[in-house]
Amino acid sequence: MEDKRIQWHPAFCSAVRLELAENREDLDFYNEYNLNSKPLQADLLVIHKQGQDEIKNTIGKLFRKHNIMEYKAPKDGINIDSYFKTIAYACLYKASGKEINERMQRDITVSIVQERKPQKLFAMLKSEGYVISNPYKGIYYVSGKYVLFPTQFIISKELDKGLHVWLTSLTEEMLSRDAKLLIESTSNLSRKEDKDNADSLLNVAIRANELTFAICGIILFAFMQWKRVKFELPKQGEACPLGL
Repeated sequence: MEDKRIQWHPAFCSAVRLELAENREDLDFYNEYNLNSKPLQADLLVIHKQGQDEIKNTIGKLFRKHNIMEYKAPKDGINIDSYFKTIAYACLYKASGKEINERMQRDITVSIVQERKPQKLFAMLKSEGYVISNPYKGIYYVSGKYVLFPTQFIISKELDKGLHVWLTSLTEEMLSRDAKLLIESTSNLSRKEDKDNADSLLNVAIRANELTFAICGIILFAFMQWKRVKFELPKQGEACPLGL
């Protein structure tokens, strides 16, 4: 039987690389970063090599030098315990430097990426004294006296699709116009690294939204045929390209 499980996490890592492509020279990316000698991994570690220059994309405005990113697939949720598990990853990363305090607390951030806003979790955090702010569309900062590291939630369903085509494509609810935008954005890339990342993401998007991409392909084929009819009208006695 064919394994239809969708590998969302590699596509997520590719999407983040594409989102932050404008600052590619300032960043290093480490997929499934080992937090210690045991098999405990963060989904993505992004190292800001300078640690000072501002990231252009809004998902990286919070970034400092060491940035731990955790991704939840569309059908996965997050509760208060899984939230603190992610914070624990950051604590373990901070304590795993080669020298004492090599990785300073103020230089570490946590980003949690998922499709839908965790309403219950936000309500619970607020009741415990945390502050939730919304500085950018689809991005929520967690702050307050109990926060160990600057933390943000990136809610892909709320992001601007024109500005964040890559992260917003990590969904099982893609519309035809969104599929068309993803295909166009992929075809417009010129760097091999970007093309490879986009292909990884596109393959996952197609598997997760087979019907949408099938419809999109039919519409595209019909449009191309219409262009042939419009601009290459058959001469008298010739068959119409659409078979009419």
